[in-house]
Amino acid sequence: MTDDNFTKVAEVGDIPEGEGEGYEIDGIEIAVFNTGDDYYAISNRCSHQRAPLCKAGDEKINAEDTWTGERGGLNAEACTVSCPWHLWEWDLETGEHEASGQRIGTFDCTVDGEDILVRI
Repeated sequence: MTDDNFTKVAEVGDIPEGEGEGYEIDGIEIAVFNTGDDYYAISNRCSHQRAPLCKAGDEKINAEDTWTGERGGLNAEACTVSCPWHLWEWDLETGEHEASGQRIGTFDCTVDGEDILVRI
């Protein structure tokens, strides 16, 4: 851990622009997304059926015969990520799914030099 309860999860360049990566901090699964302008940290599990949000936009996320094309993804302009399983759209800043009013956790995320840091 670093000062102010921030933990280094990656370095700039580790998370491609327009994508996310999953990490675990103190037993909490998070996904960090790179919008090109900023990094956002959010719970890695969709509240609908616990799909891993870090897999948004990936191919073959469930099994060889399931969803072989890209599914879900990051919308940098809207600052949202769509779940790869059922396309629930989550606001990266608030953690809100507008249609249901549900929320998932969001976490402070900052860049210090080349380090991407998240506070749980």
